[in-house]
Amino acid sequence: MGFLLAKILILLAVAALGGGLFAYWWFRRHYEDITLEYTRSRDEWSNWRRSFEERLAARPAVDLHPLSQQLAGVDAAVRAINIPQPQATDLSPVLSAVSDIRMPTPERVDLAPLHARLEAIEQRISSLRIPDAPAVVDLTPVLERLAAMQTRLENPPAPSAPPVAIREGSRNLLSHAGLGKPDDLKQIKGVKRVLERKLHKVGVFYFWQIADWSQEDVAHVDSVLPAFKGRIERDHWVTQASELSAQPTAAKPPEQH
Repeated sequence: MGFLLAKILILLAVAALGGGLFAYWWFRRHYEDITLEYTRSRDEWSNWRRSFEERLAARPAVDLHPLSQQLAGVDAAVRAINIPQPQATDLSPVLSAVSDIRMPTPERVDLAPLHARLEAIEQRISSLRIPDAPAVVDLTPVLERLAAMQTRLENPPAPSAPPVAIREGSRNLLSHAGLGKPDDLKQIKGVKRVLERKLHKVGVFYFWQIADWSQEDVAHVDSVLPAFKGRIERDHWVTQASELSAQPTAAKPPEQH
């Protein structure tokens, strides 16, 4: 670390020395030219100033006598203006009229009846008897019922699902997936997402359905899926579904729910 710092210091010293030598060389090279340029500019300025002063001195003198006469005439006209002095206004009639004004003296108001009514009100207020505070009412049952009602409003019971029905012409094709979450039929070899959607439309949602198919069921599904005819037997769907239905995450048949 110390060696690296020493190298950096040496490089900085060399750079400073090189910069100083370059600055010395540059000033030595250009100092004379700058001095000559400054001398030439100073001489040009002196010559221009001398020429301007000579031209200014050569101009004829301006005759200001007519202007002085005009100013004197304006001054005389202003002095000749006669400003009338303001006349004193006689305010004695106004003062006399103001002094003749007589302010009516307000009549004395008898406040005795008002004081008597206030005393009567104070006596009535002092005679009032405030009943004792009512006994503490136990609102716990009411609050519990309100809390139960609020819970029912915030968490309404889910609507009952329609009953699952077997489709006509089949043995275990369902009307909808009402026996739990549908299985991932794409785990069967040869079943892609498009085919899985078509199986859902046909009524196949669970592994246990395919595992329970007979030859008649296979023929029926082949007939409703003509684009995939023969794939059930070719890819051994029934065997695969039997193995997959044994998984813990697979949906169970209705009798095992």
